[in-house]
Amino acid sequence: LVLGLCVACGLAAWAYSMPWRKEPYIGPILRFADRSVKYYVGVGMTAKLKILFGFYQICTVLSSTYSARLPDKYTGWTDNLANVISVDWSGFFLPEQCLGYALRLLAIALSPVALIALLMIAGISLRLRCWRAAPAPRERPWYAEAALGLLDLTPAGLVLIFLFVPSVSATILRAWSCQGYTTSAPGETLALVEYMRQDASVECGTDDHESIKNLAIGFIVLWPVGSLVLFTSLLAACYKPLQAKTPNALTRATAFLHREYEKTWYWWEAVELARKLVLTGFVLLIPEERAFVRLVVATLICSCYAVALAVVRPYKRVEDNV
Repeated sequence: LVLGLCVACGLAAWAYSMPWRKEPYIGPILRFADRSVKYYVGVGMTAKLKILFGFYQICTVLSSTYSARLPDKYTGWTDNLANVISVDWSGFFLPEQCLGYALRLLAIALSPVALIALLMIAGISLRLRCWRAAPAPRERPWYAEAALGLLDLTPAGLVLIFLFVPSVSATILRAWSCQGYTTSAPGETLALVEYMRQDASVECGTDDHESIKNLAIGFIVLWPVGSLVLFTSLLAACYKPLQAKTPNALTRATAFLHREYEKTWYWWEAVELARKLVLTGFVLLIPEERAFVRLVVATLICSCYAVALAVVRPYKRVEDNV
């Protein structure tokens, strides 16, 4: 569904960019799209959708991460929606029982990277194709044209990272989540044995579990840490043009990160990402037997964030700061 949605959005964006407004069939659709985009921008829907989706990303892990018992009426629709937009595509090829957690982790962590890489390659290829077709002398060298092609689809790549990073990071950090069981042979005292929650065939503390944790550490660098460094670096690079109100190609390509915020708080998206990563993933590093500590940490983070949001008011629109 996610891949099909990305393809559909790409085709819709391509059709929207075409000068077909006066065509008899597709023209009315494109003119309606023009009015819809104008309304969407006018009411600041991007910020509202980002806030709503961020709230949903945290709500879906309440049961699995915080051991919170919630009514079936609540968990039913959240679980179904989570399955629909899940990036665990390994189940399309083989049942989960036939794949170890390490293989599933590879599929979950690398498939979004492959999708984003394909987008970037497509943008560069389209730019270079137009560059080769242009008559000499050309306005820019090929590497400058390739950089512009990279920036063309950077907005789509940032949206995909925004959508995927909390769920992928939570999956990676579940490599440390274990469930304890008491076992004993006849006449012996009870012994506690722990197995991975995501793969009950792997006993925690064994060599198999250590290899999975080593793999997860690499993906932590790629996803939660890497995405936070990427967002922070891009926003830092936009500092001077944003403060001087002289937008360039980079600020336009990264507008998804800073467009909804006041000029002083243009970097707030990095704070929001860090909050989501802690609430959905890094709290899993707290042992399972201390699940209450996870709740305490999450409550403190949410309370501090709510106070900071009320004090600094980073969003341009008043209603988004509430």
